[in-house]
Amino acid sequence: MSRGTQNTVVLLVGLSAVVMVIKGTYLHFVKPSLLPWLLAAAAVLIALAVASIVRDLRHAPAEDHGHTHRPWLVWLLLVPIALTTFVVPPPLGAQGTAPETLAATEPARRAFPPLPGGRAPTVPIPDVVMRAAADSTNSLDGRLITITGFTLRYPDSTDLGRVVIVCCAADAQLARNIAVQWGARGVRANAISPGVIATEFAAPITGDADAAAARLLKTPLGRFGTPAEVAGAVVWLASPAGAFVTGQNIVIDGGTLISD
Repeated sequence: MSRGTQNTVVLLVGLSAVVMVIKGTYLHFVKPSLLPWLLAAAAVLIALAVASIVRDLRHAPAEDHGHTHRPWLVWLLLVPIALTTFVVPPPLGAQGTAPETLAATEPARRAFPPLPGGRAPTVPIPDVVMRAAADSTNSLDGRLITITGFTLRYPDSTDLGRVVIVCCAADAQLARNIAVQWGARGVRANAISPGVIATEFAAPITGDADAAAARLLKTPLGRFGTPAEVAGAVVWLASPAGAFVTGQNIVIDGGTLISD
């Protein structure tokens, strides 16, 4: 490869980086925080290429080495440079999700049972959310309802904030989504995933000797949890001490998850 070709390729690589920055397509290759480094690298490449080209034009070095070249092969190096500059690949991560994928995740619409009679029937928040998203009969349209749930009290208002999901994984994902979407407004959302807690709900496990022994064998602390231990995490998250915690799934299981 001749010196002139080398310098031209280096110059084009630097210019392609500048073009990607101007068009914004550099975000498909690197994180936004790397923009200064990308600009610095492009400036260095362009400066080195221009300096080499100017020096070669002034001194005109001899290129006769007693053999012939195939310059067209060398110029094939321009193909990947052109592709990188002008062909924009899909972005990596969640931004590259196709609209069809999002539509496929929407809940299937179905007919829900009619709402209770009366002027303003009581409807829990989970039922309202599901009816709004998937009720093909649109039973909420034009109806006055009373929504029930836990309350979040603020100095100037009181908001409902109760969503019940049995699946811990879905609950944790919901907390992450809410944390991202509402974090700018000061809203925090966290999930708590308890293990086997000594309550009436867990009686089929804690009250069965074989089931209890099998579960405790996989629990490093060797015992079941208590409601107070779960309540302690709730108090921490709701207190000023947890003011910088959001989008997290707090597992309270005595270590079962890491050994199960």
